[in-house]
Amino acid sequence: MYVSDLVASITPEFKRLRAFEKIELQPGQTKTVTFTINKEKLSFINYDLKRVTEPGDFKVTVADLSTNFQY
Repeated sequence: MYVSDLVASITPEFKRLRAFEKIELQPGQTKTVTFTINKEKLSFINYDLKRVTEPGDFKVTVADLSTNFQY
């Protein structure tokens, strides 16, 4: 799961890997994988070298699927 902060007080990485799970699939098999997004997954280090989570617009991407949300 990659998270992009669309509006921040600094310019963090374009997208940051925030969670992953390694799974094995057989051809044609599907599996549901669940990730929880909390404020730590949305945080970054600011100019004062402190970890912060700012309200704003975010984008979550998993494989070729993505969605935007506000925190």
